[in-house]
Amino acid sequence: MTKTINTFKSFLRNNVVQAIVIILSVLLSFYLEQRRQVNITKQEKNYLLTDLTKTLEGDINQIEIILEGLDKSDKNLIKLLDDINNNHTLLTDREVAEVLLQIQIGTSFFPQDGIFNQLISNGTFNLIENEELKSLLLNMYTHKKKRNYATSTEIDNFNLLWRRQIMGNFRIQFNYNSYDGEIYGQQELTRFRFNRQYYLSNELYGALSQSRIYVGMYTRFLNDQKNEYQTALALSKTEIGKD
Repeated sequence: MTKTINTFKSFLRNNVVQAIVIILSVLLSFYLEQRRQVNITKQEKNYLLTDLTKTLEGDINQIEIILEGLDKSDKNLIKLLDDINNNHTLLTDREVAEVLLQIQIGTSFFPQDGIFNQLISNGTFNLIENEELKSLLLNMYTHKKKRNYATSTEIDNFNLLWRRQIMGNFRIQFNYNSYDGEIYGQQELTRFRFNRQYYLSNELYGALSQSRIYVGMYTRFLNDQKNEYQTALALSKTEIGKD
């Protein structure tokens, strides 16, 4: 009887050990698989963040080009306003027509949000450890994006109406070189008919002044955007280096 009991205990002990080994093996395999999946997801996050840094660099370059154009346009607007204030004695008729063609206040910034949308859609955005970076990206690609489009639309609508008035009142004809210029190409004046009465009118003066307001508004907005993009770029590179 005692021998039977000892045999049974030995049997239970061996089976319990085997069961524990099996359970531990299963748990270990689950753990290793989970770690493997996490590492794969982190790698995907880093791949996307690497692509994001390239996108941010491209957008920063785009902003700088637009800012340069806005600065040139503002200087040209001041030239025209000064000439009108001096009863059209500072510029020739042709110079006025050429300056009017060079003014571009309707150039909008279009952020590239494809990589950010991928980070959100596949869940890797939540793996970003830096909370400042997460908050910054969300603000850049949601609230600021909507604000940018709203401001751009308002400026574009004003610019469209104003340019029609300019082209009509001065009967401006030009050649367009789509391969010259950073974004939209360059216009070369070929023919015009100067309208002195319209040039010295309150209507044009008001339109030029309003253009300067829009230039100032968009310049301030884009400078803020540029600073945020540069911060996001630096934080993204630091985030990639953590893993």
